[in-house]
Amino acid sequence: MIRTLTEHDDLELERVGYERGVVLRPGTGRPDAHRYRVEVANPLVVDGLVLLEEDAGTYRFLDTTRVPLTVRDLRRFRILVKVSDARPSGHVATGVASQPSSADLADLRDDALDNDLVDGVDFAIGATTAHEAITFDEGFTVGYRDAGTTSTLFASRSFAQARAVFLDEACWLGAERGRGPYVGRDQAVGTEEWTVAMVVAAYERRLLDGS
Repeated sequence: MIRTLTEHDDLELERVGYERGVVLRPGTGRPDAHRYRVEVANPLVVDGLVLLEEDAGTYRFLDTTRVPLTVRDLRRFRILVKVSDARPSGHVATGVASQPSSADLADLRDDALDNDLVDGVDFAIGATTAHEAITFDEGFTVGYRDAGTTSTLFASRSFAQARAVFLDEACWLGAERGRGPYVGRDQAVGTEEWTVAMVVAAYERRLLDGS
């Protein structure tokens, strides 16, 4: 069911996983989940510019064109406020290792491994069966794979640009799991110093042109 999010939806939610995802669940207090609350006083909520989809105990937020908003988007537009961070479990999962098809991709895999990330778990180069990982595919495309679905984060004709984005995103995902150089750092969403009017204007631009 999809309906308009209202100022009465004072929800407490959680997500296990990276903030590039879109699915949240009702808060249970589990230690490996990030906790959030809906900012019901946000003008975007008050003015009915955010939709809420409820399905089998999960929640997704959408803009009024019905495009899903990632948790990062929701924090960027201050629709969600992070209450607390997850505590990494310390468990090291195993996955199917990538099979780079060129010397450049093999070097990229080595760079990710040098950052203490796990191949086939935190990142994947080429085809993968990973549950949640940052991916690098043909055409210098960086993606986020979550529960079997991959969304594009960045695409470029420049290998160097795509490489930088891939390693940055993979390090942030690794930090969620207590691995890599970004552990202990707080990932900025880019609107921390913005006024409310600037946040609303950015959201309205998204509705008009997807920016």
